[in-house]
Amino acid sequence: MSITVSLWSKKRGEIKRFLERFYEREMDIDIDLEKWVYIYNKPLMSVDLISAVLDNNDDFDIYLFLQVNDGQFHFVTEENKNDIIKSLFQLYYDVNNTQPVYC
Repeated sequence: MSITVSLWSKKRGEIKRFLERFYEREMDIDIDLEKWVYIYNKPLMSVDLISAVLDNNDDFDIYLFLQVNDGQFHFVTEENKNDIIKSLFQLYYDVNNTQPVYC
């Protein structure tokens, strides 16, 4: 199982600016980039990025979409963020073993 995270922005340099702040280092990406995609083969690793994008939506003009495996894209908003993160943990965290499940 994988989660594809897509960041979209029409504002020049916005994705680069966000990623540099998130990763706390300079990113070697084009300033004109309008779409950035990362595939997480360990789905729970995507939660930090999802949270950071939406927690900073006042500072960045970025839209976030998620795709599970090859399924439909889902637009992530402040309103559905908690439900999506909760669902990720329900799907990929094995409570009995207290270990993440990486399919």
